[in-house]
Amino acid sequence: MYGALFRHVLFPFYETRLRGRATLAHLDELERSQWRPERELRELNWRKMQEALRFAEQHVPWYRRRFAEYGVRAKDVHAPEDLARFPVLTKADLRKNGNELIADGWHGKLYRSGTGGSTGEPARFFYDHATYERRIAAALRAERWAGARLGEKELYIWGIPTMEPRWKKAKRTLYETVLRRKTISAWDLSEARLAGVVDEIFRYQPNLIVGYTSPLYYTARYALEVGRKLPSPRGIVATAERLFPHQREIIEKAFQAPVFDRYGCREMMLIGAECERHEGKHLNMENVFVEIQCGDRHAKPGEPGEIVLSDLVCRSMPLIRYKNEDVVIAADKPCSCGRGLPLLASVEGRVLDMIVGPDGQLLSAVFFPYFFKDNPTVERYQVHQDRSRAITIRIVPGDGYGPETSQAIERDLRRFLGERADIRVQVVDEIPVTKGGKFRFTVSEVPIEFGREVAA
Repeated sequence: MYGALFRHVLFPFYETRLRGRATLAHLDELERSQWRPERELRELNWRKMQEALRFAEQHVPWYRRRFAEYGVRAKDVHAPEDLARFPVLTKADLRKNGNELIADGWHGKLYRSGTGGSTGEPARFFYDHATYERRIAAALRAERWAGARLGEKELYIWGIPTMEPRWKKAKRTLYETVLRRKTISAWDLSEARLAGVVDEIFRYQPNLIVGYTSPLYYTARYALEVGRKLPSPRGIVATAERLFPHQREIIEKAFQAPVFDRYGCREMMLIGAECERHEGKHLNMENVFVEIQCGDRHAKPGEPGEIVLSDLVCRSMPLIRYKNEDVVIAADKPCSCGRGLPLLASVEGRVLDMIVGPDGQLLSAVFFPYFFKDNPTVERYQVHQDRSRAITIRIVPGDGYGPETSQAIERDLRRFLGERADIRVQVVDEIPVTKGGKFRFTVSEVPIEFGREVAA
């Protein structure tokens, strides 16, 4: 009863009439556009990209200066291939030139945000509320694919601010109560805390669960190991980290519900999300222009490359040709669901997740979950490579772990990286999550060159 009332009366009145926001109008527009043919969506996506380039050149000091330095003009861009001549925007540029990226004469209110800073160097940026409304609409569309309905119970396993003022906490609590949303902290993944998470999920009985991949996986694994029954929501959205097949399998087994993989970043919010067919992640191409670079060219479908993103809706601080340091692969065929939105086949992880061998070979981050998933004596692990290419594998040991296990891990890894690889295994009591509440399986400080073969 409350769900229908909230969905059809309360939320539209609050969001549209009272606050004057266009979120629901954008959502209606996106619900229609997703069924347009891919050719039409790509044409619209490209026209928006050309408009974003022209706006950046005319109104944003940083782009105006950089375009001049590169000797390029927006009017000379006629096809996506022409973009290769334009500068990319890096996180270092964002940190150093943030004020220059705000559009000339912008007088509206700006909202501050930032990247999680998992490399130790967070980047700050701003956005306006009109942009936020379009981004929220895209997220709502993707959550509908996973079975979400406004006004029905949703549970988030998410990062909760550790130093939140009392008034802000009260405001967030009221907001979540009205939306029928509950948030559980993703910071602590200890066994004692996981028992409490299972209790909270069971008491709340959510219709949808949204969470960081690692907390979802460890919660599901714990429930299976101790024989605890979990409620079955319509869907479970896994996001913020790479979702591996064995993690999907464990989460779906524990909850008896389908998992929907979602990909985004704080700078753009949603980039791609799975629909009910689970054949890849539909690109949010009404809001974002996506390039996939392999060296100095665009990657082919099925080929890994660095993703380059352009925000098509933000005019206060537009991020154009922005590298968020992720590696992705485009699908080579459309989804059978009939939506015209093209697919990402997979998100391989961050550039910093690739391990480099002594002879320059690349070992994809996807390798390690498969390497460790069938070893019951390894509770958790993290692979770290420093600039000298030395590899340290941190292991939280489980039952039955011994010195011979460390030796076997080191020996087996050399089969892929060669005998000259500098590998050491370090047994630790715990492996902390990042400041953003995410867990990173691999971290490498070695620069990556794309276009070379990746070992997997």
